[in-house]
Amino acid sequence: MGTSAAAVTDGRTLRRSRNQDAVVEAILDLLVEGHAQPTAHQISERSGVSMRSIFRLFDDMEALHRAAIAHQSERVAAMLTPLPESGPTADRVEALVRSRAEVFEAITPVRRLAVRLAPQSTPIRTELARAHEFFRHQVATVFRKEVGRSAGALLDALDVATCWETWERLRTGQELSPTKAAEAMALTVSALLAAR
Repeated sequence: MGTSAAAVTDGRTLRRSRNQDAVVEAILDLLVEGHAQPTAHQISERSGVSMRSIFRLFDDMEALHRAAIAHQSERVAAMLTPLPESGPTADRVEALVRSRAEVFEAITPVRRLAVRLAPQSTPIRTELARAHEFFRHQVATVFRKEVGRSAGALLDALDVATCWETWERLRTGQELSPTKAAEAMALTVSALLAAR
């Protein structure tokens, strides 16, 4: 008895989906390992998917990068647990900085690639802007009591003090360990809140 056309189609769809996942996981793994912008050849070797197949699955490298960044966003969403919105200021500072340290350490390799590609990619710029708005809103929510309802200078300063770019500066520019970078970020946030 022959295989039905539907079964063949289902098998091809499943294989295509598995190959797409393998390629996306490969580029993310290579980024984490320190490859600033993995080549199609490196991705092919790591994923076990031929280069010809990669470009049947994705129109071009930009499409592959977009898929990797979208997948990374899904991974990060699972790490974003609710933060306290009341209680002692010091406890809220500690919770926010602990969360940022965990998330920023996880996203940094992919975020670096996204920042490099953003000038030429509207979807990537949009994703970076969406992430920025999420983190800014999170700061405004955690420190609502201190910031108030207006989006003034204090919120702007807290947003800058707790953003990924600041984390990257502490980790890469100043070569601080994650623990020391978190301490510096917490100190800056505490000082801003104390000076309000």
